[in-house]
Amino acid sequence: MKKIIYSLIFIALALLIIIAYGLSDFNSTDAKAENSLVKEVKTANENRIKLKDVYTNVPYDISQVNISRTESGGFSRVEVFDKNTGKFIEAYGEKVEPIYASNSKVMPQSNNIYKTSKLIIYKERAYGSAVTRLYTVLTIYSEGSFRQIESIDKAYWEKASDGDWKLENQHAAAISTTGNLPTTEMEASGTATIKMNATIFTVDLLDSTARGVLSKQGGTYYLRKTVDLGYRYSLY
Repeated sequence: MKKIIYSLIFIALALLIIIAYGLSDFNSTDAKAENSLVKEVKTANENRIKLKDVYTNVPYDISQVNISRTESGGFSRVEVFDKNTGKFIEAYGEKVEPIYASNSKVMPQSNNIYKTSKLIIYKERAYGSAVTRLYTVLTIYSEGSFRQIESIDKAYWEKASDGDWKLENQHAAAISTTGNLPTTEMEASGTATIKMNATIFTVDLLDSTARGVLSKQGGTYYLRKTVDLGYRYSLY
């Protein structure tokens, strides 16, 4: 019986050592690789990219990344990859949903008639198997070539991948960059905590671009990582 107990203690200690070693390496290799792409932008639009109807700035030297465009689930999606390693860095998405007249599925519009729509945008980043998105929903007014943000309706987090993990302590906010509405530019930011069971198989699932904390609840160990996302979108 004592041998079984000693064996279990040894296994538990080995697991803790492996997890601790993995956590100690969280802020090294991958973080340095990502930071090497972040360079001072010399001109205002050097790192500016267009999704479908809106523009955003990516915090990377455009010459060091590859941009891929796809259409999925009604979203126009832009994915950013490290040109040297092929590693996925982050993604941006945009979806427009027209606001129909009451009791009608047909929204009157022509070149001279205004239209109002909901614009849903997100930024996505992956931390190993945990893929997170920070969304913002806007109400857009347009007439001809003129467009403006009428209201910033909400900002929120969502899981964008399956798996036995959770998003906790979610905080998100979006504001007009001018401090007033209507506007043509907004910015969003948020923080959240990724939580998953800590095992020798999951220790590497959260990469080093976030901060890792090992904790115990009852007889279970958990990995928790605080992550943050932010972005700015402009209609012009």
